[in-house]
Amino acid sequence: MKIFVYGSLKQNKKLHSYLENAKFLGYAVTSKKYPLILSKSGWYPYLLDLPGIGFYIKGEVYDVNYSLLKRLDRLEEVPHYYKRKKITAILNGKKIKAYTYFYAKKKKFLKKDLLEEF
Repeated sequence: MKIFVYGSLKQNKKLHSYLENAKFLGYAVTSKKYPLILSKSGWYPYLLDLPGIGFYIKGEVYDVNYSLLKRLDRLEEVPHYYKRKKITAILNGKKIKAYTYFYAKKKKFLKKDLLEEF
């Protein structure tokens, strides 16, 4: 299974150790625009499930097994804090399907707060 990560699970970020045994497939970008905003603390991002708003989000894709995917679900507090959903991303010039984590609640934001990358 593929997972698209855009925040604290990326290389050189604080939670990347969760993916240390996963196979890195490459850098990717979402095929649709999404709003990506920072938490109030600024320590981690929220990806909002509002396609068509914001930017094409830059991230990384990993191949993970079911056990690791469930571990990531617990880390991301699915379904209470984040929800896991498949998206289409562009990896090495090809469209792929991958899971990603969207913030599970509605969140107000200003256009100036939108990020392309965390």
